[in-house]
Amino acid sequence: MSAVAWTARLIPVGISAQFLLAGLGLFSDAAAWPWHGALGFLLIPAIGVVLVASWRDETARPWRGRAGILSCLSMLQPVLMIAGQETGSGLLQALHPFNGALMLAASLWLAAGVQPARTSPRKRSTSARSFSAKVDNSRDAAAT
Repeated sequence: MSAVAWTARLIPVGISAQFLLAGLGLFSDAAAWPWHGALGFLLIPAIGVVLVASWRDETARPWRGRAGILSCLSMLQPVLMIAGQETGSGLLQALHPFNGALMLAASLWLAAGVQPARTSPRKRSTSARSFSAKVDNSRDAAAT
């Protein structure tokens, strides 16, 4: 599996850590807030790498739509928080965790699409085919 595929699979882990850090910052230790912000800004390049790969790499093209949705949501994330803080709008700030949940869903959808596709259906083993042939032959012999 490629490095881009691994990156796409690790993004949901990073977003889940964001929820944990936000919860810690809110309910336990306010020192977790800077870590929440830092991890959020570290996720942006990872999401960008997957988006660029979906446009440049032939094998990653099926992820293009999913990566695009996740990229749009990730660009909206800091805008919601910063605009909410600057304007004093609680609604914009409340949309920040809601958008985070949408990002988690989109990242899981992306990671599910990264799974390698099965190239051919399962084939029955030779012994199973020979057993089926014997059963068919015995039925034909019994019928005559």
